[in-house]
Amino acid sequence: MRAITVKLSESTLQRLREEARATGRSVAALIRERVEVASEGATQSVHALAGDLAGSVRGARKPATNQRRKFGRS
Repeated sequence: MRAITVKLSESTLQRLREEARATGRSVAALIRERVEVASEGATQSVHALAGDLAGSVRGARKPATNQRRKFGRS
């Protein structure tokens, strides 16, 4: 494994230390886990992320149209 340096706020570091103490894991292990989980989610499409929202919003049943005057070619 390669090492990197990450700067965290004091409050974030304190929360990580408390969680590490409570779970018996190291702060580094917690950070690695969160980075790996975040990178897995980045490969999902927008459709996969918002798929559960489909059909959850009410709206007009007619398709959207632009009723304004159309621009002509010059």
